[in-house]
Amino acid sequence: MIALLWIVLLPQQVLIATPRGLASVPVSTERGVAAVAAARLAQPLGLVMSLEGSAARIVLGGRAFDFDLGAPFVRIGDSAYPLVGAPYVVRDTLFLPLHWLADYVPRLSAGRYRWDPVRARLEEVAPLPPSAPSVALSPPPAMAVPATSTLAVSTPNAITGLRLSHTIVVDPGHGGIDPGNPGLHFPGRLAEKDVTLAIGRLLRAELMRRGLTVVLTRSTDTLIDLADRPLFCRAECDLFVSIHVNSMPKGQRQGRVSGVETYFLSDAKTEDQKRVTQMENDAMRFETATPTGDGPLGFILRDLQLNEYLRESARLAELVQGRVAVVHPGGDRGVQQGPFLVLAAARRPAVLVETGFATNKADGPFLASALGQRKIVNAITAGIVAYLLEFERKLAVGGPGR
Repeated sequence: MIALLWIVLLPQQVLIATPRGLASVPVSTERGVAAVAAARLAQPLGLVMSLEGSAARIVLGGRAFDFDLGAPFVRIGDSAYPLVGAPYVVRDTLFLPLHWLADYVPRLSAGRYRWDPVRARLEEVAPLPPSAPSVALSPPPAMAVPATSTLAVSTPNAITGLRLSHTIVVDPGHGGIDPGNPGLHFPGRLAEKDVTLAIGRLLRAELMRRGLTVVLTRSTDTLIDLADRPLFCRAECDLFVSIHVNSMPKGQRQGRVSGVETYFLSDAKTEDQKRVTQMENDAMRFETATPTGDGPLGFILRDLQLNEYLRESARLAELVQGRVAVVHPGGDRGVQQGPFLVLAAARRPAVLVETGFATNKADGPFLASALGQRKIVNAITAGIVAYLLEFERKLAVGGPGR
């Protein structure tokens, strides 16, 4: 909520209020994201800044925040957290996303700082005691499942043209003790789970901007069991979209293979489809629940026989893949299929987007960059909206002229 408020208000300056006085720091938007110059924060906040190559470190209140230029993340200890924009350098000046100052600094300050989104003001409430313990980043409150959506036809949405309310479940892959693939060509120590969470949160924001209701299976660095993720998509859910990052095992193809591919639930036909399916289903090894019956494979095979949404899932995959492939530097690997546990039991059209290869020197930095993530999010959103428009036309929403 804090981040949403200051994004909407887009302040031209930030006020820093401390016992030593009041300082005003301009907010820059020249790179398309609200940012503040780290040097302008040094005196009022007493932060220490260091910049070496593409790595930047800010020490504030005894806590170190690590950034990589061009990557929309801040690393705190061993965990990476997504930002709405990336840090950058202009004319030897380091600019940090305002999101970091307005959200993460107050949440990690043990009550030392408070952010006022209405006045765009960061206030030092009390000095930090020398013996104050380190504070872990607390997750936001659990997201509530949206209320029953109405099927009443309304006037077309000005952005999308959609007339019905729709709910999308966005599933950032992996999380918690399951890092996904290690991100061979991601900057810093980023892993797949960090990139999928960043893309998932951006996708939620973009879909909501276009008037859609969105539920995230995870909004923080936590582990959700594979079999539990589709359960978020039930009565009031229209679509399920799972976000992942691909990788190739060591060998001659590891660095050469690149591009985006979108999967729907079906039998794997090729060796590559089997490889990706096994890689994503292998996340079960991090779960504590004991499989029952004949295991996850038997569950998926039974679900394939019962799932009435396979054809619609294939169409959704086609529309999403077609749009993401246009903006992706790694090329178009097409629509694929496989028996993914995370897609099983969604009981709605469901796809899994492998957004690129962390093992490729071009794909990896693209996926970890603010620009790359924004391009992917906009493309996935366009594919989702195109599918929903087709769906509404099939229902003849709006009468014969639609």
